[in-house]
Amino acid sequence: MEKRKTTVSRRGFVGLAATLGTGAFAGSILSGCSPQNNTSTPTDNSSSDGSTKSSASDDIVLATTNPTDESYDTYTTDYAALFEPLTLGSLTLRNRFAKSAAGSDTFLPGTTELNDNFLDYYENFAKGGTAMIWIEGDPTNLYNVSVEDHSVSGFLAADNAAELIKPIADRIHAAGGFVGLQFFTMSFTCNDLTKDDIAFVKEKIVDLAKKLHDGGFDAFEMNASAAHFGNSFLSRATNLRDDEYGASSVEDRTRFHTELIKEIKAACGNDFVVQFLINGVEENDQPIGQNDKMITIEEAIENAQALEAAGADSFYIRSSVPKMHIAQFAPDLEFAGYNMEGNNALGSRFNYAKHYEGMAEGRYSGCAFNLKIAAEIKKNVNVPVGCSGYMDPRTAPDLMNNAVKDGLIDFMLMTRPLTVDPEMPNKLQEGRRDEVAPCTRCMHCHDRSKGGREVCRVNAATQRAYTDEMPEGYELPAATSSKKVVVVGGGPAGMEAARIAALRGHDVTLYEKDSTLGGHVKTANVYKGSHERLQDLIDYLVRQQELCGVNVVTDTEVDAATIKDASPDVVLLATGGTRVTKLNGSGNVSVVGIDTLTGSELGEDIIICGSNVQAIDCAAYLVAQGKNVQIVNDQPAERLGYGQSYWFRTYVIPALQDQGVRIWNSTTVNAVTDEGLEVTLDSGCSKVLPCSCVVECYDMTPNTDLADALSGSCDVVAIGDCNEPNNIAYAIAAGNLAARAL
Repeated sequence: MEKRKTTVSRRGFVGLAATLGTGAFAGSILSGCSPQNNTSTPTDNSSSDGSTKSSASDDIVLATTNPTDESYDTYTTDYAALFEPLTLGSLTLRNRFAKSAAGSDTFLPGTTELNDNFLDYYENFAKGGTAMIWIEGDPTNLYNVSVEDHSVSGFLAADNAAELIKPIADRIHAAGGFVGLQFFTMSFTCNDLTKDDIAFVKEKIVDLAKKLHDGGFDAFEMNASAAHFGNSFLSRATNLRDDEYGASSVEDRTRFHTELIKEIKAACGNDFVVQFLINGVEENDQPIGQNDKMITIEEAIENAQALEAAGADSFYIRSSVPKMHIAQFAPDLEFAGYNMEGNNALGSRFNYAKHYEGMAEGRYSGCAFNLKIAAEIKKNVNVPVGCSGYMDPRTAPDLMNNAVKDGLIDFMLMTRPLTVDPEMPNKLQEGRRDEVAPCTRCMHCHDRSKGGREVCRVNAATQRAYTDEMPEGYELPAATSSKKVVVVGGGPAGMEAARIAALRGHDVTLYEKDSTLGGHVKTANVYKGSHERLQDLIDYLVRQQELCGVNVVTDTEVDAATIKDASPDVVLLATGGTRVTKLNGSGNVSVVGIDTLTGSELGEDIIICGSNVQAIDCAAYLVAQGKNVQIVNDQPAERLGYGQSYWFRTYVIPALQDQGVRIWNSTTVNAVTDEGLEVTLDSGCSKVLPCSCVVECYDMTPNTDLADALSGSCDVVAIGDCNEPNNIAYAIAAGNLAARAL
């Protein structure tokens, strides 16, 4: 394994805290203060020049397959390059921001006209400054091509589809943006089709493009990447045809697409932009490295050149793995979990120096993952090239700006950062980066495991606008009358409630017992590491208190007397849940909780009790310290990690198991003994698991003390964990909705 340089990274430095047992250091972390790499106190493992001496323990902490560079968030730019105009075919874009095509669930199935949610959702991106907005042509609702009976269905299959779709084009144009729609399908591959089928599919895609053109759309995108129909022609690993649409030559494997481009241009005119989404590199994830016949960068360049010659106006470049489709558009999932860079969710790890032909950007926790791949293709074509792969200029200002400035790419494609804050481009251009709501890469936006709704951790309006919870939609209604509002608790629920209440025109005071704001997120930030960038979320919410005029009072423990003196019209309680303790230490086996973990003497063999996200986060954190870790989960396996998004669990849990973490599901904890933890397995068999320490990560319980004390004296609403313990996304939503209801 390769080893990092002697300078310890921020993530490695945080990890060393528990190993070294520095209580003062742990305290600074839990209060929300970021450690500084160059100001650490020398220890037995440090030399006077700041380098780190080698030891067995340090080797575990510092060794990594994929060295990281956490300076990718450097901010010295004015973003000038990102706001230069761009010629895209016949279009002149006002800047280099493009909203990539991605499912929004804003289109109502069976509808006969565009609904307000769909219209507002996409219009808001244009209002916020995004130059090019791509809409996903969802085959379930918008446009589906069936080769079985040679039919089409969906909203855009109607004869008057151009008239039906025109309102969204008009709105986006009025806001200064351009709009296109992406066609995709995974219902069939090229191998399933006869030549008559191929001709039919091509004809119906051209029909769709013509309807879009006539409805005022500016562009059409063909998804020829990942496991989509379009890529089944381009990749030798999937194209098994032996005719002129086979993969034996670049001419044959691009034939369907070159014919499609020419026919769209003939039907819609040369001014109608045609963009292609293609794989720049394909890498197998199961079995890892088995890449026979998968697309190489040289083949991708040949594909792009053939498509350009046929009339393609621009390219959107991604990389691809066959088994985990979500990694095509969210490759940063390969970095989910503390010190888990390269995790492929299938029990093994990518080495970015070797896999993806060494072209994936593995240094930046998934940010700019496809940048080097796109840059290589751009060198070999003469039309604009962009890429996705967590291209977030709020998170990585210099990296994104210089990618355009230095000619590596022409534009950025993104969805998650813009969904969190549709006004991001305008705010960045105006020098208000600190006002941009941060995407924390939690992937709740792609999690349908709980109720079928993909929410955003930070933007509570996502998937709630125009529902019974938020019937007013995305716009925040002004208060009918100003109220004096007291918010108790400076965690995410409290800060979001205070922000929304103040924006609506209420007089808001927020009380926090600690000296800094952040609540339980400060603790979560330690164990999750820097990938989810929870400190960015804390900083954003703290800044919002200043901007919105919230009166923040820290170092104050609020009781009934405090509330009485304040005389508020309404109190929003966001005091957080209560940590649960069920176990006592015995002999040399200690018991600690999450809040005291980093400052405690743990030993080497640790058992974590719990089924929630905290249990998984702590396990990953402790494994990074070289500890031997087991998890005892009293719930079924599918509940392990509850509170984190489905996709995070999908990636992190196999990585833990790959590193030797034994997970005991559906297992009951009996007691701590002098030898370890006595449990009863789901088989009914009792067993003692030897350990030096037990970490309690049990679900929190509601904290009703202050609510009970205030009962009957004033209008009180409990929100977040003190009412119903859950996760950060739930806490922010609870605060937002409570403040909207005032």
